[in-house]
Amino acid sequence: MKSIHAAALAAAFLCVPALHAQAAGAPIHITSDVPYREGVGGELIRQECQFGQYLSQSIVRHADGAVVVGDTQDGAGRELYLVVTKAHAAGGGAISGPKWGRIYGELKEDGKVVGNFSLKRSTNRPFTFRACTTLEKIADALGGDVVRWLQEPTFDPQLTEEVAAN
Repeated sequence: MKSIHAAALAAAFLCVPALHAQAAGAPIHITSDVPYREGVGGELIRQECQFGQYLSQSIVRHADGAVVVGDTQDGAGRELYLVVTKAHAAGGGAISGPKWGRIYGELKEDGKVVGNFSLKRSTNRPFTFRACTTLEKIADALGGDVVRWLQEPTFDPQLTEEVAAN
């Protein structure tokens, strides 16, 4: 009788890694428009530039199916909660100084936080004279950064600032 209980327990424990692996392979859900923390970004950035939408689209595009737009049901599954914590841009290319965006994110599995990060990208592109175009480039670079982090999520990683290319 004890051997039957031991066999049943062993079988149950063997299923745990398989369930975790299944959850890890499930798509990660994000919102279609990353919200701004209160007081972040001016009217231009919030209304005209659509930085939060570009960011969400960039993450989905870079993730190649591993991240999808939408909500999970009842908080079950994998969700990436993002918020724009800083956003600065002004037209005029290099003349108006650097432009940047910073985001904070938490990855949750079945409602439990399994990792978090803060990422920043900036640029001094000399020949991009529209603020929104610059923010699109920053959102694209941040999207790639988020997807790289999602490959091995950690808590409060020490990530370096990079300049958004092209």
